[in-house]
Amino acid sequence: MEYPNKFVEFDEYCKICKFKRTKYDQEPCNECLSNPVNLHSRKPVNFEKMEIKKKPIRKIKKDN
Repeated sequence: MEYPNKFVEFDEYCKICKFKRTKYDQEPCNECLSNPVNLHSRKPVNFEKMEIKKKPIRKIKKDN
């Protein structure tokens, strides 16, 4: 039986990863880059989606 190994799509996942600003030779990026193929998934091994912080909306008061 053949297992469906898939190539990791670093270009899609690294730009939205929590560890985006980590140097490629440090953990956890080093571990992800050393595993270019995964079983059943195209996500890197240590991928964690970055949380996007939304700014609160300020209400403008109108003077009548």
